[in-house]
Amino acid sequence: MRKDYSYNKEKGKHTPLLEVLVGTKESRKPVTALVDTGCAPCMSLCKSYIVENGLTLMQKMNIEPIPLGVADGHTINADSYKAICEINGEQKEIEVDVIDPERFFVEEGSKVGSVIPLLGRGVLDEYDVLFEGKSKKLSFYHPE
Repeated sequence: MRKDYSYNKEKGKHTPLLEVLVGTKESRKPVTALVDTGCAPCMSLCKSYIVENGLTLMQKMNIEPIPLGVADGHTINADSYKAICEINGEQKEIEVDVIDPERFFVEEGSKVGSVIPLLGRGVLDEYDVLFEGKSKKLSFYHPE
């Protein structure tokens, strides 16, 4: 699969975004996620994104919140859920970390309101991923 980077009009730049289907075996919804090889989990979503988009995930995997470091340096509580992720017709069970910016660990208040969904290494490691920066293309291939 090969696709063009998406153009962000607000920021005036191209970004490697990929639309995947995420949810349960019975119901999946499209999620446009930033392809991020620096993101360790399979997928990270904000709680507000799940609520606003009516996304349904499968079973919660943790009892206590999981500390998750975010790019601005804060550590935020997250819950981990099982979900089905479909890329280009291929389905896989993944873990989705759901972060809640209102549940941060440090004393100071977090300024994170919401972040774009991230598609991370837990999914990307199944593919050969090529970021063609000069031509603004993103390619996914199954290694042979």
